[in-house]
Order: sequence, then structure tokens, then C-alpha cells
Amino acid sequence: MHLVSSPIRIAIAGGNYGGLGALKSLYLHLLATNPDYDGSKQAPPNPNVKITLIDRRDGFVHYLGMTRGLSQPDYAHKLWVPYTDMPWLQHPSITIKKDIISCITPTHVELVNSSEHVEFDYLVVAMGQSRNAPIGVSASTRSEYLQAMEKYFGVISDAQSIAIVGGGAVGTELAADLKTDYPDKEIILIHSRELPIPGPFMDEFRHEAVRVLHKLGVTTMFGQRVIDESAVQEDFSLEHVKHANILPELIDSVKRNATLGTSTGAKVHADLVFNCLGTKNKSPLIHLPSSSSDAPVFSSTGIRINDHMQIDDPKYPHIFAVGDISNQAAVAKYAGAAIKSGNVAGSNIAKLIRANGERVELGNMGKRRGGGVYSTMKLVLGEHNTVIQSEDGVIPPEMAASMSSPDIKLSKVLENMAVGKFPTLGR
Repeated sequence: MHLVSSPIRIAIAGGNYGGLGALKSLYLHLLATNPDYDGSKQAPPNPNVKITLIDRRDGFVHYLGMTRGLSQPDYAHKLWVPYTDMPWLQHPSITIKKDIISCITPTHVELVNSSEHVEFDYLVVAMGQSRNAPIGVSASTRSEYLQAMEKYFGVISDAQSIAIVGGGAVGTELAADLKTDYPDKEIILIHSRELPIPGPFMDEFRHEAVRVLHKLGVTTMFGQRVIDESAVQEDFSLEHVKHANILPELIDSVKRNATLGTSTGAKVHADLVFNCLGTKNKSPLIHLPSSSSDAPVFSSTGIRINDHMQIDDPKYPHIFAVGDISNQAAVAKYAGAAIKSGNVAGSNIAKLIRANGERVELGNMGKRRGGGVYSTMKLVLGEHNTVIQSEDGVIPPEMAASMSSPDIKLSKVLENMAVGKFPTLGR
């Protein structure tokens, strides 16, 4: 039996898609429980519950739209939503700690700027994965973010040629967004494999993405690895780089006046270079010894979890992992799946608390249809082109365009996060 304190202490490490999904679920299942709660006002206080949200930022960032944000300033300004814009987060049972997480143990979370540990009875790990800035976002406040974005807009506007290194989903979408919004600039996408978008995807899907890139006018250099470069390193990061060992997003990947040498001997001269070479996990921060040396808590694809979002180790029934940091989406990481997994984790913590040590049936994400060789993926290649691989195959271009969200699901996500209002079940 997992012993808990009074009040029950719940910590959420990470305040974006998965973390806010978990917190919203906890709000609905532990705080907004009075019969007359209808979402018109704040839920009443609950002295028996103490929830602490820990994040280095002062708000939510819609990372899904960051490539579009780099090419469209008006859209970029909408991508950072301060936590103060979510009135339900101001509940007296909820505390937001703005700090960098340095270590997660079985009993507490350690912070960079505080000697005080955040002790917990239950923990949701929702720290995602890291990318270098600008996609990773180095800023910790909205004002710093807007200041950094203005600098990016300036160097992008001044550049005549832009090279993007890395043809995964992010690099491919960035190339398409930049070419769509700056058609007169030379946009070059360099990728080490013969086709973009690594992972369990059909070649038909990859070829369709290449067709769209070429239609837009993007120059592609596939089957070529960058092995040499000379450039001026930019640094728009606004926090101390001394923490970059645990936060790669504090390192800026943007370089100016670059000459890139590839494995085929080609030379590429570009006014601006974006590095989009994938993500880094947060394993150095997770200090959770496993029950078995054969089954480490942190696998090559993320924290191992069971169907209920709990860490898949009998020592940690009180610790949950959601979103990109978990191995639930070992191949493709999705914002919607992160939110849903957070919802499930929050609901399950509430069930465990109400069960008070008795056995209880926990919820899960539900079973996906299919489960075949290929994964599903949606690429938004500029404002007018979408490439989708479903479990049944590649969706025809006209149908894929009709299935695209003009704002890259920003409004849907903000509705889900209950921005400017109080949440209710089913909304």
C-alpha cells in the first residue's frame, strides 16, 4: 500500500500538453466535485489536496506551431499563453513553481534555484523532450519569447538563402513554411537519408512530401550528411547557458553566413542555417532505480509505462509519465496524445486517492485500431498543403487538405486547456 500524507501532495513536472492535461483532469476529479459546479466560476477550496505544477516557463507553448511561428509573426505571438490566462490555475489548492527541474527521485523533485525540494505522494512526469532553440524555445517568460522571436524574424527577413539541416517532420515543415511565406528566398533542405521523415512510414508518404516540397520550390539535398561547417553562431538564448546540459533548448541552433560541407563533397553557402537534427531525452534528470537491471525505468524510447500511465515498475505505482517523455509513442510524438495521456494519469491518480488503498480499476488510453507496420502522421507543409498517412495508407491530397487545421490546432488546444474560463467534464 502506498502511504500518503495529509493534505495529499501531487506534483506535476512539466506544464505543457501532458502536464496541463493531467492538471486539468485533477482539477475536475478532485477540486470541482461539488454538485453545483458548472464551470461558471472557480471550484471551491479543498484543504485535503495540494497540487504543485513545476515548469521553468510562465506559460504554455504550442510547440506544434513553432515552424509556422518562425515564418509568420502574427501567428507566433499567439503560441505562448501565460498561465495567468487560465483562471482555473489560480485555484488555492494549485501552486505554480517557476524553476528548472534538476532531479526527480522516488519521493521529491529537486530544483536548480531552490534548496527546497518539492515532496510528493503522487507525481506526473511530463517534461517532454528537448530540441535546440528556436524550435525548443529558450525563453522562460512570454516577454523574453517575444523578444527572441523578433530577432529571429529579423535574421530570417535579411537572409536570401536559408539551409535546414535535418529532414524529419520538423525540418520538412520548417522548409515548407519558410518557402511558402518567403517564396523569393532560396530554401535548402539537407538530409542524410535518400528520403525525408524517418520512421515507420510508407515511401509513398515520403515521396508525396518531397513532391510538395519541390512544388513549393524547396531545394532538396538528400543522401548527404553535413560533415563540416564554418559559420557565425547566433545566441538568442536569454537564460544562463550553464544549464544547457539538462536543457538543450537553451542552446541556439541558428547560424549565420555558413558554408556547409556534405558527405558527397558538395558545398552549400547559406546566409542562415537551422539545425533540426532531432530531440534529446531527459534521462539524466530521472533518478529512479529500477527493480531489475534488465528493465531500466528509462528505455531507449522513453520512460517505460503501463497502460495506466504508471511507470512500469512495481516500485513506482505513485509515479506516472505522460507525453513525449514516455515510451507510449515510441515512434511519433503527438500533442493530442500527450494531452490525452495526461488526462488519463490525472484521472487515475484521483481514483487511487478516492480508493484509499483499496483495489480500483484504472483507466487507459484505449486501443488504437490497426497496430500494423506503419504509423500515422500528418505533415503540414505550409498553409495550403497537408500530407497524411493513415493506418490505411496515404490520404489523397484533396482530402488531406480538407482534414487540415488552418491554425495547426492552436484554437482546439486552447479550448482544451480552458484558456480564459473554467473547465468542465467533456470540454
